[in-house]
Amino acid sequence: MSEKKQVLYDLRNSYNGPFSVEDFYAEIDSWIKDKGYEKELKKKMEHVTKNGKKIEYVIEVHSHLDDLHHGVVVLRALLDNIKEIAIKKGGKKMRLNSGDALININAFIEAHVHGSFYQVKPIYYLIRTLLDKYVYNFWSGKYDGIVRSDGEDLFKRINSYFNLQKYKYE
Repeated sequence: MSEKKQVLYDLRNSYNGPFSVEDFYAEIDSWIKDKGYEKELKKKMEHVTKNGKKIEYVIEVHSHLDDLHHGVVVLRALLDNIKEIAIKKGGKKMRLNSGDALININAFIEAHVHGSFYQVKPIYYLIRTLLDKYVYNFWSGKYDGIVRSDGEDLFKRINSYFNLQKYKYE
């Protein structure tokens, strides 16, 4: 059983223009590798329409804070009207994608309650919840800054990636 506390609410970024979807995925994976997180792919769905390709990409990035607490950063990317285009840059022909991107980032702290004796009597669960809240100070914000700053760092990295794409291909 676990409890969740949301520490980063709904960071959003939108982009419209040329970019490479594979480079976008690689940028996220490189951030995960740099921070030492574990990636869990929740959804990667592609749907081809007459206007282009629609991609929904949802991942959870986990970090181990201590024995009972885990940090989770959730990234949801909605890529719409993705079309393959060819541009000439410096005398070379490059193939990349063009479309709309909407990025949404949230961050949570999960407290995992271990043990099966909580299922036997509800009073044990109540006592454990009171201990977590007042003794272990789960709600005091001990890890809030760490997880929030990592979510904001991912947001800045994606923003800088898209800002670079504006000037790189135009």
